[in-house]
Amino acid sequence: MRALVVAVLAAFAAGRLAALSAGMTGSIHGVVRDPSGAPVPGVAIVVQHVETRYSRRTETDEEGRYGIAGLPVGAYRLRAERAGFDSAELAGVEISVGAALEKNLVLSLSGPATKMEVNEQQEAVETASTSASVALGGERIEETPARSRNYLNFVALAPGLASTPQGGVQRSMTVIRQPAADSGFSFQGLRGRNNSVEVDGLDNRDETTGGNRVAIGLEMVQEFRVAGAITGAELGGAAGGLINVVTRTGSNTMHGDVTFFTQNAVFNARRPEMAPGLRPRFVRWQPGTSWYGPLRRDRTFLAAAVEGERETAEEWSDVDENDARRINAVLGRFAALPLRHVTRGLYGTAERGEEAFAKLNHLFSASDTVALRYAFSRGRALGDVQPINHFLDRSAGGSSSTLDHSLAGNWFHVAGPALVLELRGQFAVREQTLRPNAPGPMLEIPGVATFGQAYRLDGRRRERHWQWVAGADWTRGRHRISAGVTVRHVGLDADWRERFHGLFVFPTLEDFERGLPDVYSQVFGSTAFALPTTQTGLWWQHRWQARNGLLLELGGRADWQWFASPRVPDTGLQASPRAGISWRPLRARPLVLRAGFGLFVDRYPLGWLFPAVQRDGLRGMELYAVGSGAVAAFQRLLGGAAAASAPGLVLSAYAVARTVRPAIARKWTAGVEYGLSADTRITLQAAWTRAWRLPRTRNAALGLPPFYLLESDARSDFRGLSLSLNRRLSGDFALLVNYDLGRVWDDGSDYDEALANPADARADWARSRLYQKHRVSASAMIELPSPPRRGVARRLFGDWNLTPTFVAGSGRPINFLLSTDAARTGAYPISARPAGVGRNPFFMRGVVQLDARLMKTIYVMEQRAKLQFGAESFNLLNHTNPATVSEYGMAGGVRLASYGRMAESMPARQVQFFMQFEY
Repeated sequence: MRALVVAVLAAFAAGRLAALSAGMTGSIHGVVRDPSGAPVPGVAIVVQHVETRYSRRTETDEEGRYGIAGLPVGAYRLRAERAGFDSAELAGVEISVGAALEKNLVLSLSGPATKMEVNEQQEAVETASTSASVALGGERIEETPARSRNYLNFVALAPGLASTPQGGVQRSMTVIRQPAADSGFSFQGLRGRNNSVEVDGLDNRDETTGGNRVAIGLEMVQEFRVAGAITGAELGGAAGGLINVVTRTGSNTMHGDVTFFTQNAVFNARRPEMAPGLRPRFVRWQPGTSWYGPLRRDRTFLAAAVEGERETAEEWSDVDENDARRINAVLGRFAALPLRHVTRGLYGTAERGEEAFAKLNHLFSASDTVALRYAFSRGRALGDVQPINHFLDRSAGGSSSTLDHSLAGNWFHVAGPALVLELRGQFAVREQTLRPNAPGPMLEIPGVATFGQAYRLDGRRRERHWQWVAGADWTRGRHRISAGVTVRHVGLDADWRERFHGLFVFPTLEDFERGLPDVYSQVFGSTAFALPTTQTGLWWQHRWQARNGLLLELGGRADWQWFASPRVPDTGLQASPRAGISWRPLRARPLVLRAGFGLFVDRYPLGWLFPAVQRDGLRGMELYAVGSGAVAAFQRLLGGAAAASAPGLVLSAYAVARTVRPAIARKWTAGVEYGLSADTRITLQAAWTRAWRLPRTRNAALGLPPFYLLESDARSDFRGLSLSLNRRLSGDFALLVNYDLGRVWDDGSDYDEALANPADARADWARSRLYQKHRVSASAMIELPSPPRRGVARRLFGDWNLTPTFVAGSGRPINFLLSTDAARTGAYPISARPAGVGRNPFFMRGVVQLDARLMKTIYVMEQRAKLQFGAESFNLLNHTNPATVSEYGMAGGVRLASYGRMAESMPARQVQFFMQFEY
């Protein structure tokens, strides 16, 4: 490790070192033989990118081997030449993101002027990869239905994952409707905050919540790869899955499009939880345009896009009408409360969003290329930010504004046939503001209603991201060695008012009518704070082709994260060894066996650390009361005085445990992949992931007054199988079908899920909220048959495409909670359960989602310009899919009838129309 550090620093000083990320490029290697099977050394191998004519050159060694790493994603032509042999040229070589492609050639003895065109089709199996993953790109992205035109929607079509309660399918390209939204996906039972989201090999993760940052329009996404475990050591900083996005570059041929998408409530179905007879207003439109092409042929290329979205809609209160009537009668008597009534009926909401993208690529020579990318996105949700998964009144919602800028670049240098260097960096800014719909304290009647100002919806934060990545990739014979370093700094400034306006919990509606809360909590002190952090990582990776068909991979990482705040301890050195094997036992058969092992170390979600930085007992503190103390505080409030002036209140504070360390996951994978044909492969993979040191908040005092300690002692365990059938686009047909079988147990599914008994974590070891035993996903692209002859019939009935997608999953577990902190553990959100009832004992209903797009193409200029229009439907079957349900099952010793009732469903059937002109 010391030698590696010295080598990296020396290369930095020389100004020549850069990082090669498997998440940004691909590689190609193989063996060249003569007709007798003997290796041919000294063969000149040239690969040339079809669209930009960028080319790389190498020669075969004494064993006839060649290897070229760091190739940009796209289509290539491969040419092999040596005097005394026919030159061979192979077209249609597709380099995919993060893939290692194997291409073996046989040269025939002949004269020097003869050229042989090789029409071998690329194998469907990835023989040189030790990890199973799926890559999606090109027409699969552009022509698959996507409600929000957000590329993250397509992640749901990949194997080995499930959506999270905080995320799920994104409703908008840019708008955030949940203040603590994560990435939206759980890989192998890990939390949605543990995933790595990268764009062009650079981090795109929200450091506060673990979600996605700047939005990239679909036209600018060339390809992305999704994997639950990657053995490559250069990919680190996350314990969960990996989402790698490569953006489009220009080409020597000019391309562009103008698009327009629109929806209207007239064609949509009514959501099932809405009151009968109501049809809310809903109008959405999304225009955009993109262009990519040459500024100077073979040298300078530009890709750019801009897109906007506008939505005007109506929502409705989740509160039962009879309950709303009783609540309003009480609010009429409580004149001192800012809230005068809860909403009955519809209320207006809106969304506004814009995104822009520009990427400039310049080829100085075959040895040096540079790229510069700027991305911008802004999203605003007006009146419909939902911070709590309960029955929300309009007053408990809010608005959000999220602004992202990202400036990134890379320098790519080919130092020789065997050595590739790169330097990559970015500066990015994320700003988010949350505003409540109503002032005053939050009032909650669990299982009935939440109203007033939601405790999470008042504040702003600003993240500034700096990142540098550097490394080297060296290939010689059967060996390929990579090494590098990454440095990431996040400067966070926040003005956060979570719980600063107070909250009261009433066990029953009758208790609210009598003015008898059981829990009161309110924070006082300074609202502004800073939490900067710096992360560094070193990695090395050795890929060894031990013999033909057998690839061994060994590597390791060393990561360290430290904070400027003395309240948060440094992580110390975190080591992550990785190993993988890929074996093709039968050269005549496209059969590959794989196995992998790795430790994956995460970094802290900064949102988890907010309370410890802000409410440390000096800068700020929290007042907490139960029973008569809570009643006294509420009576003071009703009398026009400050609730905090009531007697009997106790002080609580937060601190980070000195033993806290970042989450770590140990992943074992084993699988088999078989090529059913040149276009189709079937993959079976088993995975066992055990994670520990997951963050949580626990009352270390075990009672009242509470003392909240941020600890890293939560655990999870996932075991599952994934079966996938993937047919790449060929013959106007593509298909991807996945079936996942798995189970995941944990003792905390997010950092704000408190233990029912803070002294006994084992009592909460149960099915995770992320548990989904069965899941099926499928997508297809189908060109419908056309009339055989040209004419009117061909114009009307020809050139139609159908692209359906389907996702179905079994029901998720739901907890069975009491409506107040009966055990007096100081936990909020409430975690108390009836005696003898385990965590997450029941299930909600399953999910079935069928989407489809039907598109007609009219060629304006053959192969040069075309007009496309059609319709796409989301949730075509109009199946009722729950998004959130009430988990409060008992209040005052009586079971609640609202237990398991949907607080919000996923959207009912929607129909969207579109038109686009491509040239």
